[in-house]
Amino acid sequence: MSGAQERIQEMLRRFEEQATAAAQLKDKMGEIRGEARSRDGAVTATVAPSGAVLDLKLGPEAVKQSHTALQAAIMQTIREATQQAAETMNATVEPVLGDRAEQFREAFNAGAVQPMTGTTGREEQS
Repeated sequence: MSGAQERIQEMLRRFEEQATAAAQLKDKMGEIRGEARSRDGAVTATVAPSGAVLDLKLGPEAVKQSHTALQAAIMQTIREATQQAAETMNATVEPVLGDRAEQFREAFNAGAVQPMTGTTGREEQS
């Protein structure tokens, strides 16, 4: 085998390794969830790393609160669950992406749902 063919084979091997690692990372990322519970146990939230709420459970204690206290508890619990999911995401991508992890986070956050607005970071500001 010539030197050029060996280099091409090596490049193909590295590409296949990277593609396998990317597929594994994608699978792991799809499984990441953050979950938090309010101090009194009235609210439990499960979110994706993007901040999308996947599940929200209200316990019996929830109806004993004022609507404003319940709203605050829900929002705080969602924020805590989102933070947990983000930390898990960072811990998952850092070993695979290394010094490119920050670029990944910026790109990922650019498309995430912005808190309190329901919009994505991709929409134009008016």
